[in-house]
Amino acid sequence: MFEITTSVRKMLALDGKNKIIQGATSSGKTYGIIPILYDKALETPNTLITIVAETVPSLKDGCVKIFQDFMFEQKRWREDCWLGNPMQYTLPNRSKLQFKSFDSEGKAKASGKREILFINEANHVPYGIADALMIRTTKEVWIDFNADSEFWGHTELLKEPNTDFLKLTYLDNEQIPEGTLLKMLTRKAKAEQENISGQRGYWWNWWQVYGLGEVGSLQGVVFSNWSEIDSIPKEANKLGFGVDFGYTNDPTTVIMVYEYNGLHIYDEVIYQTGLLNSDIAALMKANDITKRDIGYADSADPKSIVDINRYGYTLKPVKKGADSIMYGVGIMQENAFMITKRSVNLRKELQNYCWAKDKDGNEINKPIDNWNHGLDAIRYLEMELKLNKRGKRRVRSFG
Repeated sequence: MFEITTSVRKMLALDGKNKIIQGATSSGKTYGIIPILYDKALETPNTLITIVAETVPSLKDGCVKIFQDFMFEQKRWREDCWLGNPMQYTLPNRSKLQFKSFDSEGKAKASGKREILFINEANHVPYGIADALMIRTTKEVWIDFNADSEFWGHTELLKEPNTDFLKLTYLDNEQIPEGTLLKMLTRKAKAEQENISGQRGYWWNWWQVYGLGEVGSLQGVVFSNWSEIDSIPKEANKLGFGVDFGYTNDPTTVIMVYEYNGLHIYDEVIYQTGLLNSDIAALMKANDITKRDIGYADSADPKSIVDINRYGYTLKPVKKGADSIMYGVGIMQENAFMITKRSVNLRKELQNYCWAKDKDGNEINKPIDNWNHGLDAIRYLEMELKLNKRGKRRVRSFG
């Protein structure tokens, strides 16, 4: 049930044209901004509001879902007002909320003018695209983000006149779910312990960014040898795919692996909780995975592997040993690799997957057991490619 939280009240009090919302995780920033924007559209006829995220998948999983959940909960949703393509909701007073993603400055410029702009997770949107949208916005610009590190919101937008800055934390969100609050407090305790020991590390840095909403950067990340690529080149070759099964709390992940100019490219195909094996098979089919594409999954779940194969796929149990995690990590560290731009969850894992620490705060030769669902899927396939030396025989052209 939507309620006006402290976060919402603080955001409503902002009166500058530019509204910068720097928030910790679970602070309710996006969940508050969406209803605020809807009310603005309702109050003023013919208002165009553009809501932007880095990619279409992140837009659908984030702002669109939040908007639809809010509208259904408030019994305001009208199916005849919604267009799925393009994603746009038109109110009876002719105001519109449009949900968009832009992959170039040219497309952002061509989108025209609007009264209100909201850039969700703005630190993941390039400044050139953001600037092209902001300069064509006449009344209000809203941005929100977790401050993993300083970006154009700090270096550019904060310098502009008529700009408000607001920092929110989970304490501003009275609607935070009990389970989420418990996880936050557990992480806070870990951060405090690191601070007491005089060995500030992963959890201390994590708490600064996601608990307190401060600008920071996570230390001790396992992988720094990666970059992004817009899409899979037509000349790329499929090497196979990895699967990591999950259900309630952990997502099921399917990552397709390609080879291009000697480098591996990882493409996030599935990253979702609550999937039955039949759902996984259906999503694999929808993403053009066929029996010719050989995949590997954790041998600890043989029933799911057999079940998936009954749908016509070729999924095999990975050969695992006592040191399989470090073996797989070592393989992935050997050479630079790329991830596709649409692999937003995989990117978050790479940004947060860090070395664990012992009781004295010293890094140990073992990663944390977190932020690793997509990475585990990759590791399974990379281990098999290395161990079996059959990679080239399994390669087939993408085009």
